[in-house]
Amino acid sequence: MSLNPPTQYRTDENLRARQRIWEHQQPPFDLVSWVLEIAGLPLGTAARVLDVGCGNGSYLRQLRIRGHVVIGCDLSKGMLAAAAAVAAPDTELVNADVARLPFVEAAFDIVLAPHMLYHVSNRQAAASEMRRVLRPGGRCVVVTNGKDHMRSLRSLVESAVQLATPGWKMLDPSTAAFSLENGAGQLRTAFQHVTCVPASDAAPVVLTDASVAADYVASTEDLYQPETARPWSEVVEDVRQSVQRAIDDSGSFVVRGRSGAFICE
Repeated sequence: MSLNPPTQYRTDENLRARQRIWEHQQPPFDLVSWVLEIAGLPLGTAARVLDVGCGNGSYLRQLRIRGHVVIGCDLSKGMLAAAAAVAAPDTELVNADVARLPFVEAAFDIVLAPHMLYHVSNRQAAASEMRRVLRPGGRCVVVTNGKDHMRSLRSLVESAVQLATPGWKMLDPSTAAFSLENGAGQLRTAFQHVTCVPASDAAPVVLTDASVAADYVASTEDLYQPETARPWSEVVEDVRQSVQRAIDDSGSFVVRGRSGAFICE
């Protein structure tokens, strides 16, 4: 599986489809605020922050509300265009690769890498670059998922694909390439102290609309279609029907996330 196919983030459409599922957590859980709190970025403070892999601007928006000086960077120009639509007008947005950051040493108080490092092939170089641009005593916060993240939904996808490709597993990069279980060792190539903090207060997703799950799975087509001969549209429809049966039988389909962050110093 390609970690970052060029079609996946040409625009933020696929990312938005995946973000929507988390709007159905009961009770709601604001992951962005949680990350900013453990990063040491509460309201009323002012820090110079680099948001690496800023995506469509979820963190940029809250950082500016909190009064920080923030720069967002992303490898995808489409993502930067989406971020520009929600960030403050004077927010600096940079098209850059995390493995070759165009900033001087010790330029930032905080570096954030939320749900992005698993897309990077050379994570050792990325960690080294994030450490380089972080000031002495600063903090880098890297967000990813654990191996059981969204297990109920991934199991449905696996069952649908295995009809054509026996034994196939949905090896999500965020649960395999760089996860809560194996990420610390990768980050310690650049940082002396790495602490894993699970988002243990995060609530489950409770779906009563099967299309939300189907849209999530559809957004991953360019990641997984090359691994099976079964058309991804059929996989999506199988998942939609399975989720709908669960909703009809019990009133909802539940998806549990397993996210967390590494605090690197």
